[in-house]
Amino acid sequence: MEEKKLIINRDTVWTVPNMLVFFRILCVPVYMTLIILSAKDAYPDWYVYIGLGIMALAAVTDVFDGMIARKYKKGTKIGKHVVKRDQATYVGQLIDPIADKTMHIGAMLALAIAGYLHWVFPVLIAFREIAMVVGGTFFMNKVNVQSNMLGKVASALISVGIIMCFFHKLIITYLWGVYSLDWIVVTVGVILNWTAALCYLAGAAKDYKKVKAEKENEPKEEPAEDNKEENKQL
Repeated sequence: MEEKKLIINRDTVWTVPNMLVFFRILCVPVYMTLIILSAKDAYPDWYVYIGLGIMALAAVTDVFDGMIARKYKKGTKIGKHVVKRDQATYVGQLIDPIADKTMHIGAMLALAIAGYLHWVFPVLIAFREIAMVVGGTFFMNKVNVQSNMLGKVASALISVGIIMCFFHKLIITYLWGVYSLDWIVVTVGVILNWTAALCYLAGAAKDYKKVKAEKENEPKEEPAEDNKEENKQL
């Protein structure tokens, strides 16, 4: 069987889906700056809403990135390791999840600096991502553990909570003093996020032990008869 080579060149980097991912990453410092400035007296409060609009625009490009990748088979879909001009690129596979994580953590960090979100949330999310990277690196190519639905629910809740935090001042003013409503949503999302991560890592560790035990219990191959005769003669 012919070995398939990894190709990284101009054609596999500057694809339309990859450029959309680069655009998403570039949007992060822009909306972070607007969020932080909105909390300062020298700047208007509505800067935070412009930041939300830019973040929403970046999120929309993620949808188009997926559509283009599926239609033309080139872009940022995980799980395709063969790189051709009309298929998913290796660069895209790397930067797509990085862009998604950067968007979430960047927004949470800026909201925390502005005082719209407690510091504990971005810290917990950052530590969770570090744990997943370390665990994923260790178990890479050793076991295959599927992501669970709990993680998707957690990500959805965190996204909703982050959007609510953009309206933190309005929530304080108009929701009868229930200033923590947005934080409650984020809290539930973070708890589920950590639960999903621990379940994933526990499942990976269990499968790894099972695979390791099976390899250790495999019967060793007996030497061929010819080799036995040669050993006797020696």
